[in-house]
Amino acid sequence: MVKRQSPKLKMLVRFLQPLPINKILRVSDNMVSSYLKAHPAYQYARDVVEGKLTAGKYVKKACCKFISDVHNPDCEFFIDEDELKKIDGLTKLINMATGLKAGTPTHDALAPFQWFFLVNALCWKYKQNPIKRRYEKSVLLIGRKSGKSFLVALIFILLLLIEPEYSEFYSVAPDKELSSIVKKEVEQTITASHPSIQKQFQITRSEVRCLLTKSKFIPLANSENRMDGRKANVFVADEVGALRNRYPIDAMQSSQMNMVNRTGILISTAYESLNNPMTEEVEYAQKVLDDLIDDPTLFALLYKPDDPKDWLSDKSLIEANPLAEVLEDNLEYLKKQRRTALDMPSSKKNFLTKHMNIFVDGDDSEVYIPSDELKKNMITTYDWTGREVFVGVDLSQTTDNTAVSMVTYDHDKDEYVAQSWAFIPEDSAENKSKVEKVDYFTMRDNGYCYFCGDKVISHRFVENFVLDLEKKYGVIIKGIGYDRWNCVASANRWYEEGYDTIEIKQHSSVLHPATKLVKERVLKGSFKYLQNRLLEINFSNAREVKDSNLNTYVNKKKSTGKVDMVISILNAMALWNKEVEENLTSNFEERELIIL
Repeated sequence: MVKRQSPKLKMLVRFLQPLPINKILRVSDNMVSSYLKAHPAYQYARDVVEGKLTAGKYVKKACCKFISDVHNPDCEFFIDEDELKKIDGLTKLINMATGLKAGTPTHDALAPFQWFFLVNALCWKYKQNPIKRRYEKSVLLIGRKSGKSFLVALIFILLLLIEPEYSEFYSVAPDKELSSIVKKEVEQTITASHPSIQKQFQITRSEVRCLLTKSKFIPLANSENRMDGRKANVFVADEVGALRNRYPIDAMQSSQMNMVNRTGILISTAYESLNNPMTEEVEYAQKVLDDLIDDPTLFALLYKPDDPKDWLSDKSLIEANPLAEVLEDNLEYLKKQRRTALDMPSSKKNFLTKHMNIFVDGDDSEVYIPSDELKKNMITTYDWTGREVFVGVDLSQTTDNTAVSMVTYDHDKDEYVAQSWAFIPEDSAENKSKVEKVDYFTMRDNGYCYFCGDKVISHRFVENFVLDLEKKYGVIIKGIGYDRWNCVASANRWYEEGYDTIEIKQHSSVLHPATKLVKERVLKGSFKYLQNRLLEINFSNAREVKDSNLNTYVNKKKSTGKVDMVISILNAMALWNKEVEENLTSNFEERELIIL
């Protein structure tokens, strides 16, 4: 049973009147209240969508989703305006402790993007269960000095006042020093606030207690505290990019298993490593925002430049630092730091990570092809009859994903068309679905993936699949491109069946032309692919790196998930590149493409 709020809290926010239930549920678009439309959170979303504020594409997508859901009478969620009014009222009593706006009520000091994050994280509810929050996880990626610590402190103070009695709230930080910063910010904010707020709290060395609700906030440090055995009604993980592993996040999430509201908030800047939990969270959030993964319980605001290479522009600066658009001093400070990064190369990496939110690793890796650009090339049907195709195969280890793609070139339209399939062991499908957050069962049902073999891939199944392509689709196979690793036996069988089998050496000097060709063709709209959600996920995982000669190629180790389907396409395109783009029909050996 969910505990009711304290009567004292109701007195503290007595000016907040509950809205009629039919107005809360908003049965039509016309019933979106004027109160909500005038709220800074709503106005921020509108301004971003209408282009009045500078924002990157993922922030735009989050704002579009917000506006769409608010105005959609059939949406299964609603903004709890009663809850929002409580937050509005309390922020008029909670004051800024430090900074240019010290002493100002947080209601007036909050930047529009901060309001937008707060409202989304705390105020969306289920229509069928109005006490249950929509978002179980809210992710905020934002540059340094953008009010992160203050926002975390405000969230905890609000939760201590509005959540049910005896709730427990935890902050998670990489070390004791960062953990103490959050608690210090909470203490200072309470001390600077209206007396009616101050008297509700008791601050001890290890925690902050709310006398009103008998709830408590406890800061935890990953290096100091064990996370197991806690019961976190809400947790906030600060500087997630500095965590050594996912243990603190997973432990907090596990503690919420039997709760009606499972709420976690993850906040961080970028860090000088790709191997940290925040990169995983950002990659997953991007897939949700790109509609590659359906997860209505995740909210994300990702303040990062659309084009990391354009880090010298003011547009990119504001895309990563929304506070700079409303605070001129912040913008000038960031411009100064940018000049320093130009003049002092040793400071460039710090500027890119901390102020531009660009995750930097040892190699210069970046998204291979943006999902938005790829999807422009998707087609739903194609007549393969009589088409000449090159087949690309990425035959992996027996327990991992395998992929097959066939690609044709349409001389009349000057475009390529591809269709791809993945293969996984049947017994690993459930575990892979959980770990990779990809529903392989749905992918199988849609024909994008095949389960073959039990615990290991059936190479015989894959071999037969390739041999059946001509009969099933009416195509003419010109050749089969493959990576020698794990594929020699299969290649020999295809060769014995009368097919040209060509080894594609997995080296940047060989793969660069095909990698470049596919990217250019996708951006031009002349590389079509048959509708395939799994292929889109593979492309979103793919990361492109440069070697010492500036040759680009897709690097599996740098990629953020499975890319086998992309590799199989590149193996096929290596052959098409030789034939079409270089106007050669044979002599594959000249480019280290070896015919068996």
